[in-house]
Amino acid sequence: MHTDFSSQIPNLTPRLEKIASLVPQNRCTADIGTDHAYIPIYLVKTGIAKQAIASDIKRGPLLRAKENTEKYNLTERIDLRLGGGLSTLSPCDAEVIIIAGMGGILIADILEESRTVTDSAKLLILQPMTAVLELREYLISHGFSIESEHLESEDEKLYNIIVAKPNGECHYTKKELYLGKGLTETSPHLFPQYKAEVIKKLSRRAEGLKSSEKDENKQLLAETESILNLLKEE
Repeated sequence: MHTDFSSQIPNLTPRLEKIASLVPQNRCTADIGTDHAYIPIYLVKTGIAKQAIASDIKRGPLLRAKENTEKYNLTERIDLRLGGGLSTLSPCDAEVIIIAGMGGILIADILEESRTVTDSAKLLILQPMTAVLELREYLISHGFSIESEHLESEDEKLYNIIVAKPNGECHYTKKELYLGKGLTETSPHLFPQYKAEVIKKLSRRAEGLKSSEKDENKQLLAETESILNLLKEE
């Protein structure tokens, strides 16, 4: 039996659904590293975005995206682009840029390599898989305003989502660099688990450094233990 997908909305995983929920009404959203193009399809189908750009560095994912846009009858409203990072965009192509499912350092590199594109966007929604601290540090030191932070749980794993604006500024304490800002308000049910995971990771690092006789590692151990004491404060 033929299924008509033209009136349906794709089911998103909890992580993708949370990302989509943070996208405001806009003219065009670009999803960088789109894979199946589920987020662009969802945003256009629900009317959050009038049109979307689905961009990926690999042909395989873009072919899957093409199949899905055809299935949902959205080939006229979702523009598929092949290329790395923000190289597929020109300034002002998209009001909202989503970069999800990559390492935090890679996300920072992508934003910095195409600052004219980055700075032309109204909003950035970033979901790093690793190096959340490093991404926060990059945003704070390179003229971005972090508007909000969120957590989402999927398959027993926690994911950080950072909503930022270019051409702004923000200030984080040392504690907030490691534990985020405002997560007790946006994600109160998940924050205790997140805090415990951050402390556990730093504790493992401290244990590893204790066995080293190198002077630089002794200094790093002292710094790590100082941060741990700070994070454990109520």
